[in-house]
Amino acid sequence: MAGLVSLATVPWWADSPLGAPLADRAAPKNPVVLQSSDVQLILDRGDGVPFEYRLTRLGTKMRGEDLGEKLAAVVCRKEPRGYRASPLTATGAAATGTQADFRFQADYEGAPAASFTLRYVVEGPTIRISMEEIEEREGYELIEAALPRLVTVREEDGKAWLAHGDSGGHFADLAAARPGSLPQNRFWGSVLASLPLVMVANERAICVQETTAYMDGTALTVAGDAGHRRASLGTIQRHRVNGNLCYDMNLGPPDPRDCGNAQTPNLPIEEKSQCRLDFIGDVDGDGRIDWLDGAKLVRDRMPAKITTFYDDKFEYGIHLDQPLWKQPGATFEQAGELIRKVAALTDSWPQVVQLWGWQFRGKDTGYPSVAEVDERLGGYSGLMKLMELGRRYNCHVTFADNYDDAYRSSPAWDPAFIARRPDGGLWKSRNWTGEDSYILGLAKYMAGPGAERVKYTCERYKLRDTTHVDVLSYYSIRNDWDPAHPASGIKNLEQGRYKVLEGFRRYGVDVSSEALRYAFIGKVTWFNYADGLARSHCPFGGAPVPILPLVYRKVAVWGANGRMKPFPGRMVDALFWNTAGRIWLTQASPLEEVTDLFYLLMVPWFKIQSLDIETFERSGDRVRIGLEGKTRLDLNPTEGSYSVKLGGVEVARDGSTFCPLDGDRIAFYSLLPAELAAPLPGDWKASEIKAVALGVEKREEIPCNARGGSVRVSTPARRPVIVYRDAETADRAPHRIG
Repeated sequence: MAGLVSLATVPWWADSPLGAPLADRAAPKNPVVLQSSDVQLILDRGDGVPFEYRLTRLGTKMRGEDLGEKLAAVVCRKEPRGYRASPLTATGAAATGTQADFRFQADYEGAPAASFTLRYVVEGPTIRISMEEIEEREGYELIEAALPRLVTVREEDGKAWLAHGDSGGHFADLAAARPGSLPQNRFWGSVLASLPLVMVANERAICVQETTAYMDGTALTVAGDAGHRRASLGTIQRHRVNGNLCYDMNLGPPDPRDCGNAQTPNLPIEEKSQCRLDFIGDVDGDGRIDWLDGAKLVRDRMPAKITTFYDDKFEYGIHLDQPLWKQPGATFEQAGELIRKVAALTDSWPQVVQLWGWQFRGKDTGYPSVAEVDERLGGYSGLMKLMELGRRYNCHVTFADNYDDAYRSSPAWDPAFIARRPDGGLWKSRNWTGEDSYILGLAKYMAGPGAERVKYTCERYKLRDTTHVDVLSYYSIRNDWDPAHPASGIKNLEQGRYKVLEGFRRYGVDVSSEALRYAFIGKVTWFNYADGLARSHCPFGGAPVPILPLVYRKVAVWGANGRMKPFPGRMVDALFWNTAGRIWLTQASPLEEVTDLFYLLMVPWFKIQSLDIETFERSGDRVRIGLEGKTRLDLNPTEGSYSVKLGGVEVARDGSTFCPLDGDRIAFYSLLPAELAAPLPGDWKASEIKAVALGVEKREEIPCNARGGSVRVSTPARRPVIVYRDAETADRAPHRIG
């Protein structure tokens, strides 16, 4: 199997032919049996791999590995350098009633190379699987061990299905599934960085696998011909980063990947390899065994949201400057005018504005230094004036920083803190705005000048409440092959990325970042986007389901990434995936883009963002999502139509919003001229209401009427109208400045 240890589209441990006749595993003659009140786990004493799960409370069974394949491990011989992958037989087994330890020895061409223990612990409906007691012989290193088929369901056993959540969520009936495997990520291979959650199920039970080690792989495969398909889930437990592979350094095409050589270290990961299997039935009590049960189980053990600061904030970016532009997108003075206009058009709704390209010569310049403010924008005094001005408009002005990129032209350039590629060279990355960037090794950087940089930034720029650090969460796993300071992705995560968050938090500043990642759940609340939502394709031919939104919606907030559809079709994706709006502005940006985003998307989203998903139904092209509090989303992706009912009352539909902002205001907005209606709140008096059309320079009272328990307004195209409970509320100028 030596030739299989390479960078390939199909990983080495998933090389069984898909769609071909499949073998059957024989029952173990001398099994090891673990027992809890819910699960009886039967393992083969010889290979240490699960054979069967007897789910006593649920009255059913699930198969384990059912092809007769063994656990397989990759080891490295240092001199002369070489790698081998081979199946393993257990050399010993020790078991109590609820725990079994299987000892394995991996050889290299007959010579003992490494040994480890695979541990199973059964507790209630949960089985935890971990790699323990790793020993490496002199001259050898253990890379990883693969268990890609821990649990299996078969088509011929009755109705079965599978689901996965990393790209938002997909579901597939096994009887209609295509053979295949989860695709390899370009940076992390089999690591599911956003949500490492997979499920397989039969008619009476679900197995939910959560891969809790950040650098362990997750496997989900479908194999077999029609009528005999099998779906299996499993894990790849890693001890070291494989220095023999070629890695994508984010250079972009046509630049090649960077490959290891005889001097490339197999970086120790310094994280216990582990995952958990949960065997459950009808968790929510709706009489069905479906993906919602598995997702709700995982949701309920998510950490609490660390801040609610972002829950009511209209967040957007202003792209100020970059070196390739002849003139700025907006100076600090012009940015202040933009903020004023947005406040006028949103009735002074709370804003968070991130300034992009504020430092040195604009975006992606000067790092890792942040000591100079772009002079053609207005310099340091202009920035501080803008940050103070924001308070007048209920706007929190902050900026985007970056702790990953570094530039040779920076006054803080020091190659000692640059990460190293697998081949040993400095990690040069992309040329984003006119100069090649390099990647910082964050563990060594935060042990050096990084901590002082955080302190300087907070004090020099008087940061408060929030700031944005770009890239930080995106590469939750980023290795550094520096022979003087080697660091796996885990070391760079715990001693680098987490240290950035902790440093800002000591100054009372919460950090938002780029992409939603599992390793940052409970540590970052606002993410600019979640990967792959509405754009990914299921390798098994399944349909999208909102697993990620169900699991994360009470612990995190995220926007949308990539090219987005125009309104109103964009709303279907936003409501399905629970994505907030994202926009970058310059002084030339049409302000209708702001009002479209705020009123069509954000106003309903503020009401539903943290409401738990309770039900999900798909009928043809139509999707209905039931949220707590009798809130309902009715979506049709094909038609681009949508409806939002809050507590049973419709507040948005097909390019129009007619939704309460708070107890004193109702917002009306439409892409086309329309007469819109909303219920008159019970404590309002029809004779006292007042309607105002908002504008960047003036507000105009317009007619409205209240009869039959409703407020009706003739709403102009793309011009927001606010109906107030009374004239006193309407005449506060500006409204609700805090």
